[in-house]
Amino acid sequence: MKNNKFIFLILSLVLLTTWSCSDFEELKQNSNVPNNVSPSLLLKTVLYKLHRAPSTMDERRGQYYLCNYDYYGNNRYDFGAGEELYTTITNVVKMEEEAKRLGLPDRNVYSALGKFLKAYFFSTMSLQMGDIPMSEALKGAANMKPKYDTQKEVFNQCFTLLEEANTDITALIGSTTGGELSGDFYFANDLKQWQKTVNTFRLRLLIHLSKKESDATLNIKKQFSDIVSNPTKYPIMTSSSDDLKFVYLYPSNLYPKNPGNFGFDALRYNSSATYVKLLTNHKDPRVFVTCEPADSLNNITSDTTFASFAGANPGEDLGIMGVNAGKGLYSLINRYRYYRTYTGEPSLELSFTETCFTIAEAINRGWLATGPVGDAEAYYTAGIKASMATYGIPEKGNFTAYFFKNNAKISEEVNVAYKSYSIPFDFSKYYAQDSVKYAGNNAAGLTQILKQKYIALYQHAGLESYFTYRRTGVPSFSVGAGTGNSGRIPLRFQYFSTEDDVNLENYTTAIERYAKKDDINGKMWLLE
Repeated sequence: MKNNKFIFLILSLVLLTTWSCSDFEELKQNSNVPNNVSPSLLLKTVLYKLHRAPSTMDERRGQYYLCNYDYYGNNRYDFGAGEELYTTITNVVKMEEEAKRLGLPDRNVYSALGKFLKAYFFSTMSLQMGDIPMSEALKGAANMKPKYDTQKEVFNQCFTLLEEANTDITALIGSTTGGELSGDFYFANDLKQWQKTVNTFRLRLLIHLSKKESDATLNIKKQFSDIVSNPTKYPIMTSSSDDLKFVYLYPSNLYPKNPGNFGFDALRYNSSATYVKLLTNHKDPRVFVTCEPADSLNNITSDTTFASFAGANPGEDLGIMGVNAGKGLYSLINRYRYYRTYTGEPSLELSFTETCFTIAEAINRGWLATGPVGDAEAYYTAGIKASMATYGIPEKGNFTAYFFKNNAKISEEVNVAYKSYSIPFDFSKYYAQDSVKYAGNNAAGLTQILKQKYIALYQHAGLESYFTYRRTGVPSFSVGAGTGNSGRIPLRFQYFSTEDDVNLENYTTAIERYAKKDDINGKMWLLE
């Protein structure tokens, strides 16, 4: 009997050892969740994070429109932490790993797009906060306290990633060895379109470093010129059909402003004087599409006069703004365009229009003489025309403007709820104005480019207009009692609140740049 018990014990230990070696890893998996995810599914998740919905504080930080009722928010510049995008970048890395797990080679469609996505998300965080962990980030348990790369190091790494992404996509187009892209809802898995986005985005990053144009190690001007001057190697966006745009779908993905929240929001957000004055001073027809006449100004002549539109001072005390808005002193956001449907307009994350102004600025600064479209004026006018075209404004002819009737219901038919006006427009007459016609490659011409870029990015591209103002001071942003932050526009976002707990030593080193505190008014490297 004792021998039998001993033999049984030995057999049990053998079985336990065998089971623990061969089956434990399988049995510990949670069968209720997927253990492997297709790279295409991860790509969809990550691509969604490129989207900047036109309903956030971004528009108020860019002084496009303002909240006039404190229950819904305010217009203060009390910057907290920037965006935490490391989770998203982890998904990019996982996407690359899953592509390899499926047998794809090192250079494949997901790894190429992954390089662009990493450059996009790392640079986004750096533009917001300054120095950030990059080279030592995402190491998991191997490095729980990554160092902060300087902002210059971050941008250099991003430029390397974008250069490699362009090279890889060139090799992958027309090849089957790198697999087939799937899960792309922006360009329907078209690598050629993504290559244009990669290089166009690099131009955006380069222009952000305009204050560093003389840095010999960065060689900003040459990088920019090499891309624009060699469209065969570096294709970029050449028309609005190339835009990286997020299209809203009903009922799965609704436009943020829509009939469902019309009753809550439509009267709570009025236009900003920073934006409206640029349009009315230039007699710009886009004001008829994006704004509505202020109720108190309708009796001047008609709703279609530029004097009928007025924005609020972004720095105005919120209580005063609310009272004035109730009196009809300010133009509201155009309810026909932004609240009439559940799908609204596509959100342009990166566009041909923006690119025209980016190249025009570079030519104005002397980074290159011309581009495929022509000189700075050619790009400047192309950008204005492309912007107007997105609003249905012809170069010459009439377009229809719609303004909501205040006693109507949004559910009523268009011809009942809205007033319509036929607006004549002639681009040549618009452009002949001294305030619009390009003044040349000088400071005045640069200001014109930047103002038109600001107008064109209305409710598009997230914080780009704020970043441009921070870098150039154009257009002039207004401040006051409603601004907060002692009446100042901040220069950066703070780091994540967890950093001084989990990565204190490196965090402390990072904030040395800002007088030893995580100061939203501290000047980051690219602004120095």
